[in-house]
Amino acid sequence: MQRPEPERVEAEFDSVDLPREFQWLRTPEPDRLFSLTARASHLRLYGRESIGSWFEFSLVARRQEHHRFRAETIIEFDPQTYQQVAGLTHYYNRYKFHALAVTWHETLGRCITIQSCPGDYPGGRLTFPVGSGEALPAGRIRLAADVRDNALQFSWRAEGEDAWRPIGPVLDAGVVSDEGGAGEHGSFTGAFVGMFAYDITGGAMAADFDRFSYRRQS
Repeated sequence: MQRPEPERVEAEFDSVDLPREFQWLRTPEPDRLFSLTARASHLRLYGRESIGSWFEFSLVARRQEHHRFRAETIIEFDPQTYQQVAGLTHYYNRYKFHALAVTWHETLGRCITIQSCPGDYPGGRLTFPVGSGEALPAGRIRLAADVRDNALQFSWRAEGEDAWRPIGPVLDAGVVSDEGGAGEHGSFTGAFVGMFAYDITGGAMAADFDRFSYRRQS
């Protein structure tokens, strides 16, 4: 008899071990990318190379298992420059991803924006669907990604707020797939959703994530 599939999977990051559904990229030295002991009940990601890097990029993510799902996380991150970025991403590889990103802007201060690479092989050029983004209040920020077939909508809300705020246009989630895009490495890893951080100043600025949830939607 087949077990019923859980409607929602929560990761609280209360253990010293990463929950088994999560994976990271390319390195046998995961301590350089993340820690579950640096802060109790949090996943700490250390910003390394950029989201478009072939090498040391801090990503902890789980596989997309459904055509329709919602992923949520809570981030604490106080960047000091636009070179420090962390958030939630729907990710296939360096050419195929969408990322909801907390970063810094010279006039907005701490802000939230979207960075995408919708299948641009071999250039890997970023697009910015909401430009510089929106200014953020101080404190923890909740991030969410809703995928319904080939449509992705990001949203966010500040700690203490009740209502989610959609941000940006509906994005093409279909590109984050074996079939999306073209070229070398075009169909290899499968689609993931998860948390990321990068700091191209070389300072390895940390971002703390308090829980992650993945919920199948009808």
